[in-house]
Amino acid sequence: MTYPLLTAGHLQHARVIERDPRGIKVLQLPDGDYLKVFRLRHRYSLARIYGYAQRFCSHAGKLAALGVPSIHIRACYAVQDARLLAYPLLTDAAATETASAPLSHTFAVHYAPLPGETLKQLLDQQQLPPELVRQLGAFIAELHAKGVHFRSLHLGNIVLTPAGELGLIDIADMKIYPWSLWFGTRLRSFRHLTRYARMNIPFGQSNWTLLVDSYIEQAALTSCQASCLKKKMQHYLLHPPH
Repeated sequence: MTYPLLTAGHLQHARVIERDPRGIKVLQLPDGDYLKVFRLRHRYSLARIYGYAQRFCSHAGKLAALGVPSIHIRACYAVQDARLLAYPLLTDAAATETASAPLSHTFAVHYAPLPGETLKQLLDQQQLPPELVRQLGAFIAELHAKGVHFRSLHLGNIVLTPAGELGLIDIADMKIYPWSLWFGTRLRSFRHLTRYARMNIPFGQSNWTLLVDSYIEQAALTSCQASCLKKKMQHYLLHPPH
């Protein structure tokens, strides 16, 4: 598939939100939309055939089809001029004085964000009531029933929208199956949810218990599965991977 090229015009008055040693990663555009940059991580990678930007766009479309609130894709651009993603952003005059470095397998996705606040933000503001925790448990059960295995599932990537719905952001790292998740995959999903230790402590044991109970009820787990999930959660919370 051929993509339009990213130009300096697309970046006018944009604000750098995130960067790393390779350059700019995320830009906010004047209208509030975002431009997210996807670079090839490894020289020998399947991403040369089906890249992270393409997955990001595909996942957004699939989530919309499943009725899961998420970001809205505006466009995907191929990036061939490294000057456009240098930090700080170069003016047109400065760019003409700088040698261009050709890029390959680098794309920029223009998308509208999902409005609302992340559950991490609400937790930090002490605005995460028990009914919202129960809603979260039911939401995760809904994702699993719809075949969504979100590897970046954590409170910072789940948004409460103004309409009171829960939705997902930062959706590049996921698999969406045409069947409900197997129980083992569901356990791995909860492992992802609990992996950030700094989130575990303020969330509190009572909230984790409430979340799991809500999930078990919504997912209609067997008594054996419910017991297994509770034991696994105790282990995950005591031994987070990060």
